[in-house]
Amino acid sequence: MNVLINHLKVVGVSFHMRLRGQKGPFKFLRHETAQIFPGVIPRAVCEEARNTIDQVLDRGDNNRIWRDATGSDSRILGFEKDIPALLPYFYVESCISAIDSYLGKSTQSWLLMANRLIPRSGNKGSGGGLHRDSPFSHQVKCIWYLSDVHAANGPFEYVPGSHRNLYSQRNKYPIGTYRFENVSEERKAITAEAGSLLVCDTRAIHGGRPIAEGSRYAVTLYTFDDATGADRLFRSSGLKPD
Repeated sequence: MNVLINHLKVVGVSFHMRLRGQKGPFKFLRHETAQIFPGVIPRAVCEEARNTIDQVLDRGDNNRIWRDATGSDSRILGFEKDIPALLPYFYVESCISAIDSYLGKSTQSWLLMANRLIPRSGNKGSGGGLHRDSPFSHQVKCIWYLSDVHAANGPFEYVPGSHRNLYSQRNKYPIGTYRFENVSEERKAITAEAGSLLVCDTRAIHGGRPIAEGSRYAVTLYTFDDATGADRLFRSSGLKPD
């Protein structure tokens, strides 16, 4: 029964995308899993945003902070509240409009998540290992690199094409599965300078490579097609929305 339900979910998503989605500035995601756009945010703005992340995390008195078990990945949910003067540089409304055109849905709630990665023994990278954000629906993340990202400091990586036909992958990656321990396909890592914007369909198998040296700062846009989506992310992270 679960197999049939999963099958129907994927068919429904595919029909909806063909009927209403796959349009707008992000329509390249029909074929490309991810794309990087350099020089979107000035480096001076990146530095100011990094300083704000450090200040908020180092104070530690904010109920919007989440940390992983190793202390490698520290996150600030609702980061837009901490950077009102910098927010225009992120063009959030334009990104949301592009996401909505690609998904064929209307965003009802959103938030920015800022995170700082540092090396810690046993860290699995940003996102806690390879996963899909949804094993059924297409989803889009906009990720701004606030620091130069290279191979050793936790770049975003993904399996090219894994956001498309789930049936061709179902023997290795069963439909309905979120997380994956053994991924044999070659993964592509996105290395780029501070100020770059990464756009990805996160139905693809993806995750941050475990960080080995230095640090990595980024801001991610989360969008939801229901009004309670942002609050739900807080609760699932063990946090309370303001």
